[in-house]
Amino acid sequence: MKKIISIIFVFVGLALAFSACGGETYADKLKKEKKGIERFINDNRITTRGTYPADHKFAENEYYLDPNTGVYIRVIDPGDETRPVKGKTDVYLNYETILNLLNENDTVASNNFQGYLMTFKYGSPSTYTGNSTASTAATQMYYFLSPACVLPLEQGLGNKAEVSLIVPFASGSTEQQRSYIPFFYKRLIYNFIVDEPEATEE
Repeated sequence: MKKIISIIFVFVGLALAFSACGGETYADKLKKEKKGIERFINDNRITTRGTYPADHKFAENEYYLDPNTGVYIRVIDPGDETRPVKGKTDVYLNYETILNLLNENDTVASNNFQGYLMTFKYGSPSTYTGNSTASTAATQMYYFLSPACVLPLEQGLGNKAEVSLIVPFASGSTEQQRSYIPFFYKRLIYNFIVDEPEATEE
């Protein structure tokens, strides 16, 4: 009987050891993400550049890789460059399609610009992510709004600007950071209202 119990404990110990070895580490998740992003870049013949173009002009399928965040940015339309974000600005954000780059590039969401479902206040980082609640807007923000979505505006883009983004989970939304998933935003559009009006010339 003791021998049988000992054998059982050995098997339980081995099972626990194998299950511990099988768990993904943070480094494993980063490697998986890197492979997913690289596959997407290769499949779509995307090229990257290390400097942001002052005129906001990008070649077809060309993205700027931000060295601090790992976010890939492509400006589709710089918007009204006479109206860049200044001071505290309420920004309304809409999207076309968002893909999960780990799961065969599956579509996570497709809104096709049907109303502005996300909003943040530029200059107030606490508004750059969302919490999960019952409302549709809050859910959208929890899943998709992130500091990475705000990042292109720091380049001086104007009202109605359109961008495309590849966002690693570390720079992503609350949901991305929870599930370790990189997202591709096919098109984001910004619409904003300046709270602090510009001074008029005398």
